Amino acid sequence: MKIKIFASLGLIISGFYPFSAQKLNFKDKNFEKAVIENFDHNKNGSMEQLEADMVTNLFLVQKGIQSADDIKLFPNAKMIMLDDNTISGVSVANLPRLELFSCTGCKMSSFKGQGLKSLASLYLDNNLLENISLKEMPRIDQLTLSLNQLKTIDITSLKNLRKLNVEHNKIQKLDISGNPTLQTLNVGGNKMKETDIKMGTKTDVTIFGTEP
Repeated sequence: MKIKIFASLGLIISGFYPFSAQKLNFKDKNFEKAVIENFDHNKNGSMEQLEADMVTNLFLVQKGIQSADDIKLFPNAKMIMLDDNTISGVSVANLPRLELFSCTGCKMSSFKGQGLKSLASLYLDNNLLENISLKEMPRIDQLTLSLNQLKTIDITSLKNLRKLNVEHNKIQKLDISGNPTLQTLNVGGNKMKETDIKMGTKTDVTIFGTEP
């Protein structure tokens, strides 16, 4: 009986170990190098899923990263900072614990965010953004998109947005009537008059940068 028990345990352990020590495959080698330097706890020269699952803060500034696709390997990340890399397009989806995402100065032309249930702060300043899609981000509080190439932006789904900065884009009209908690709005450098901003019944927002 003891032999059978030990044999069964051996099978369970041998079946579980390869899963727990699963080596992750990265799309971007500089991304991989940066996280191995910081989070390779067993010092085997690779990242494994258990190690990635323990990561809550990804601070990857100026690392020569060209793709953000590998962030999906870190499902428990609460803060991700990719500032001053060169990333043409970013898509962030289904990271339920993510609270802050920053990718400033990345020469990015498109951004898609979806299913980010905990995201409160999003910083995408100083890029080349022409398109941005923001879906299923109910907690977003602060959105900064200054120094981009945006012509339009739809923020109607961001019901908890308090601070919005879109200065120095190419936006001519903006609808904030669906943002009941908005407190401050900066539209400087967009050649926009206050009459170009649809406020609906909301009149207590502080607006900066409108033209006479």
